[in-house]
Amino acid sequence: MIGHITYMSDKSMEEKFSRNLKKDEYSFSIASEASDFEVEGYLQYKGDSFVKRFDANSYLYITKAMDYFDVSGVKFVKTAKKRDIKFLVISFASDWLYPSYQSEEIVKQLKLKGYDTTYIEIKSTYGHDAFLLEFDDETKLIKHFLERNLKEASNA
Repeated sequence: MIGHITYMSDKSMEEKFSRNLKKDEYSFSIASEASDFEVEGYLQYKGDSFVKRFDANSYLYITKAMDYFDVSGVKFVKTAKKRDIKFLVISFASDWLYPSYQSEEIVKQLKLKGYDTTYIEIKSTYGHDAFLLEFDDETKLIKHFLERNLKEASNA
């Protein structure tokens, strides 16, 4: 439930739930079944369904992978000798989990190493969930990137 809060932006949480109550008055109870606000029921549902679909150990591996991800060193991405690898980095303006400034740093490190890198920030109010919801924009951007690079490769 706590993790899910970081997936949505402030704006999307406000638009979806604000401080809307489930009933007309407060229960003044801390029991889990006595949720006063609409957001509590939503988070309880999301938390329950998430636990059923994902093994908690997978998050240990994801965390370790994120710890090892470092384009500034030489272990992950070496300095380019050939210029035939191209990168597309997409970020979402309202993503708290992976903020745009981190994507911009990745782009900077790739460019310093000589890689052709394209960066696009999608303006979205959906927070981290934007990658699930802005798929039309993502699809167009990725399709254009791949078509452009395929055309360049076939002309070479």
